[in-house]
Amino acid sequence: MVLMFSLQAIAQEDLKSTYSHYVDKQGNITLPQDYRRNWTFLGSYQVKSSNGKGWDTHNVYIQPEAVKAFRENGKFPDGAVLVKDVNSTQSEPLTTGLAYYSSDLQFTFMMVKDAEGRFPKNEAWAEGWGWALFKPGIAKSETENWKGSGLNNCFGCHLPAKNNDWVYTQGYQQVLQK
Repeated sequence: MVLMFSLQAIAQEDLKSTYSHYVDKQGNITLPQDYRRNWTFLGSYQVKSSNGKGWDTHNVYIQPEAVKAFRENGKFPDGAVLVKDVNSTQSEPLTTGLAYYSSDLQFTFMMVKDAEGRFPKNEAWAEGWGWALFKPGIAKSETENWKGSGLNNCFGCHLPAKNNDWVYTQGYQQVLQK
């Protein structure tokens, strides 16, 4: 007997592995390896640096399976992981004009979709997501509370996107469209 699996079923199974690969039983989040190489690049944002002197480049990645699921129903599925690298931005005159590009990695943010409320006692999980901040070269999250302070105030930054499942998707339309 031949078993037939739909692409959606395979994608959902891959996304379920998020909780065994990147999240431990207490809800501690670990940064995936090779996401820049193996995942889908969603897009970039240019954001004014917190010191007011220049711009940061925010480059965002997601699992290919999560993109497929989003295209089908317009929502991030359970187990979807968004990874955002925040880089300094450099500029220099090139033959095509003044160019701006990502340079040094400053830190990385990560969101893990949790449609089941798996970690009610872990304050880094709220509003259907797990929230994490990583310094360069460190795979363990520094986030203990999604309403923390400074860079760990995920709530403060994402509150304007609350009605869009807490995600700014404006810069990803070309990738997320059906």
